[in-house]
Order: sequence, then C-alpha cells, then structure tokens
Amino acid sequence: MPKANLKLHIAFEFEITAPEALLAYDHATLCQKLNDMLGPLVLQGMPKVTTTQLAKAGASIVGHHCHLDAKNLSLPAIDRAVMVATAPHLTDEEFDNLASKLAGKTPGDPAELQRLLRRCALAMANEYRLIPCQVEGKLKSGGAFTDVTVSATLNLTNGSVMIDEPYRQSHLQQGVGVVTLIAADGAVRITGNCEGHTLSGPLINVSIADISKSRDALIRLWQAKN
Repeated sequence: MPKANLKLHIAFEFEITAPEALLAYDHATLCQKLNDMLGPLVLQGMPKVTTTQLAKAGASIVGHHCHLDAKNLSLPAIDRAVMVATAPHLTDEEFDNLASKLAGKTPGDPAELQRLLRRCALAMANEYRLIPCQVEGKLKSGGAFTDVTVSATLNLTNGSVMIDEPYRQSHLQQGVGVVTLIAADGAVRITGNCEGHTLSGPLINVSIADISKSRDALIRLWQAKN
C-alpha cells in the first residue's frame, strides 16, 4: 500500500431539531443512535464519493477515519458550583473550557457527573499546583504533645500537604481533623488529617471538598505565584 503524503480534513456541523425521545438518551447512546440512523449511506458514502472525485486528479485514498459526535443543546449548563466542588484547582478560564468541552455530554446522575468532571479536570490539569501554607498541629515530644506551627506547601490538585524541609522529621499527632492548614495570610483555615509519618515527613492531607470552600482565595494565591 502506498504511503500517504497528504492529509485531507473535511468537517460538517449540523444544527438539528430533534424529537424529545432522541434527546432523552445519554451522550454515548445518542451518538450510537445517530450513527445507526446515518448508516452506510452517509458514513461510507462520503469516502466513496471522495475517492471518485480525487481519482479525476490522479489522487487516491489510502486510508480514512470517521469521527461522529453530538451535543445535546437542550441540557442545562454545568453548574459552576459543581465544577468548583469537584476540581477547585482549575482557574476560571479552565472552568469555561471544561464547560464548553462537556456541553451537551454530561450525565444526569449527580455522582456520575462529578466523576466525569473530576476525570476531565485532571486530564486538563494534573500537575502540582502548589501554594505556601502553615500547618498547626501537636508535636509529639517525650510522650506528651505540644502545640506547634510549621511551614508547608499545599497541592491544590489532590489536597496533599508537604511539610518544609526543616520540619520533616517532626512527629505530629495522628488522626482525622487533628491539624489545621492556614493559607492566604490567615484568611483560609482548613481542617486536615495526619495519617502517619515517612522519611519524607508527616502524611498530611485536606479534602478536595474543603479546598473547594476556599477555592477563590486559594486559586488567586496560586495564580499570583505562577
């Protein structure tokens, strides 16, 4: 088979008035239904006609691909609050891009929607988005616990907290809700967990849900430093 030396891309976008029964399908089923409706007449007819026309100029098709997609424009826009709760590490511009990408493709079930948003948000931005913070906890020393505040870094993407180098050998009290993360000059306070200790320091994290409650202040802090 000869090797292609030219790639041709032809795009059509159709605006359709569809019956309610068709709009009731989820995105995957809707695309399959449309694929079945168009059938070989359209999906195979286009390559056949193109082959015939190109042959007149001495050109031939050595391969082709078909992509069918659909957006249900009758679905309501994605609630910004749901996006914030699911992916607080994204910027406002990235929220707009995510909403545009998923317009008409979101499932009706809230839990499925959250999983889809989280998955797509991480595909869009999964790098560490770090901001400086402090961690208040209780330091274990001689069998007793004393209050301590250490400097650290919060990863907005997954809620992990990394203690700064001078304090990584500190043994903090373990448990749920035993530490408090402080950021944005004290404007943000988030309760977190200490799940143990490793050579890299205490294993501290805060939930994505709690990060989302202070998302605006935290994302502004990240953007100011990046």
